Amino acid sequence: MGTAAWQPERVTELAFAAERSELPPVRPDHGGRLELTLKEASNASARYALTIFTPEAEPSTSAVVAVETGVIEFGDWLGGAPPAWLVAVAHALLRSVWRSKLSEGEWPRRITRWRPAPKD
Repeated sequence: MGTAAWQPERVTELAFAAERSELPPVRPDHGGRLELTLKEASNASARYALTIFTPEAEPSTSAVVAVETGVIEFGDWLGGAPPAWLVAVAHALLRSVWRSKLSEGEWPRRITRWRPAPKD
């Protein structure tokens, strides 16, 4: 054997690393799950990839947040338009991210939130 010490936990970690990256996203049984992933940040704005998971679909878009004003612009939706209530949740979440950026100085790299569907 070589000079490296046997590390069984490292072997297990490496053995399952490929499988973890191939797992499909999980859709909720009810409500909606929002996933924001920071793609680009500058002094003027941040661009996030936004995916909204519902029991029926996984629409996605880009969202740009202006640093100075907090104005949020959504791109075109791929995979159909999500329910309006989930777009409102996404907007509120991005406003919260913007306020956090102003106070803490950093854009969060990844955020995931689940919300129940509104009661009719």
